[in-house]
Amino acid sequence: MVLAKGVVLTKDNLARKNWKASCNGNETIQHLFLDCPLTKTIWRIIFFATNLTQPRSINHMFGSWVTNQNKRITNLI
Repeated sequence: MVLAKGVVLTKDNLARKNWKASCNGNETIQHLFLDCPLTKTIWRIIFFATNLTQPRSINHMFGSWVTNQNKRITNLI
């Protein structure tokens, strides 16, 4: 998986493709998927809808966080 390898379209890559980034923060993978204010809002919505808690880090997301979810949620992820 590309994200697990630390590769995503960050602001500079998006700009080359004429896409607009939604955040002015430091666009690391950690920021994009866990720390961005918009992302935190999305995680809260996910929590209220599914009771799925936010992973603590990218490594946690691809480690114990995924494997500790019920099978239905794991298949969706």
